Amino acid sequence: MNDTKSMIKNALILFAITLVAGVLLGLVYQVTKEPIAYQDKLAQDKANQSVFAAASTFDDVALDDGAAAAVASEYTGVSIESVKEAKDASGAGLGYVIQVKSKGYGDFITYTVGITNEGNINGISIIKIAETPGLGMNAEKVISPQFVDKAAAIYSVAKSGQVTDPATQIEAISGATITSKAVTNGVNGAVSYFENVLKGGQ
Repeated sequence: MNDTKSMIKNALILFAITLVAGVLLGLVYQVTKEPIAYQDKLAQDKANQSVFAAASTFDDVALDDGAAAAVASEYTGVSIESVKEAKDASGAGLGYVIQVKSKGYGDFITYTVGITNEGNINGISIIKIAETPGLGMNAEKVISPQFVDKAAAIYSVAKSGQVTDPATQIEAISGATITSKAVTNGVNGAVSYFENVLKGGQ
């Protein structure tokens, strides 16, 4: 009998602890939800401006689900997350900012790709990355600059020191080929989406 009472007592204590923990977690989520969303928006705004410095506004463009699915099918691990049209102070369209998510070595890498109406890549800006420190984490420093002012074309990755055609190849981060390919495939996916949906304007 004492054993039964002890079990019930322990079960009630466990239930109370779980309940209190659940309530506290819920409160923490409510308190941090808005600041986290605000920081995420700041990071995205910064990334948008980084790839389109001349733009004054960035207007949402409806995602073409069929074309996005085609990109995901062609480039494994790549997804088109959102599209915004970059406009100057007069409201004239300059091009598009395509937010991409691509599976890297450790986790998904999220970044923006800026493509002008003329079909040039302004550059890419990484929003979120969690690759290997000292290797894949160097993507912003090593890979991103290689896409500045490049033609919106399909690129392949060459090993470090083995690039023979800079117009079609991206030099991999030494020791981080998977990360290099992930970022490059994401850019290729953005270019593909641009060519099939956005080129020529909406």
